[in-house]
Amino acid sequence: MHRSLDAVLKVVVDTSVFVAGLRTSTPTSASYQVISAWRAGGFTLVMAPELLRELVGKLMVLGQPEDEIAELVQLIGQIALRIPGAYQSSRLDKVDKTDNKFLAAAYEAKADFLVSLDKKSLLPMKHFYKTQIVSPDIFMRLLVGNSEK
Repeated sequence: MHRSLDAVLKVVVDTSVFVAGLRTSTPTSASYQVISAWRAGGFTLVMAPELLRELVGKLMVLGQPEDEIAELVQLIGQIALRIPGAYQSSRLDKVDKTDNKFLAAAYEAKADFLVSLDKKSLLPMKHFYKTQIVSPDIFMRLLVGNSEK
C-alpha cells in the first residue's frame, strides 16, 4: 500500500461491483463485502455525477426497488467523496470507451484503488497513474490486511 495506515483510502468502485454487491444476498461475495466495507467506513467512495448516473440507470433497468436506489443515492450524497467529474481520460486503445469515466474519476480524485470486475479492459491495466486497479476479492484482502496491521 502506498498510504499510511491511518489515512483513509479513496476508492472508485465500478458499476459492475456495485450491482453485484447490491443484488446478492451472499455475504461471502467479494462485491457484497466491498459495499459493506464502504458503508461501514472502511474506505472513502469516490463518486462523480457520470458514475452515479450510470449506477442508478443500471439498477433501474435491473428492477432494483426505487426506495433502495433512493436510499443508496442519499447515502452516497452523505458519505462519498463527490468530485465534479471534470476530467476525461485519454482514449486508450484497449479500454472500453465506457470505462474511461472510471479512470478519469480515479485520476481526478487521486484514488488509491479502482475496484472492478472488468477482466477485459480495466483489470489487465493493473495501474492507472497512481491508482491500483484490482478485483473485489483482491481489494478486500488488501483492505483486511491493512486494517490488521
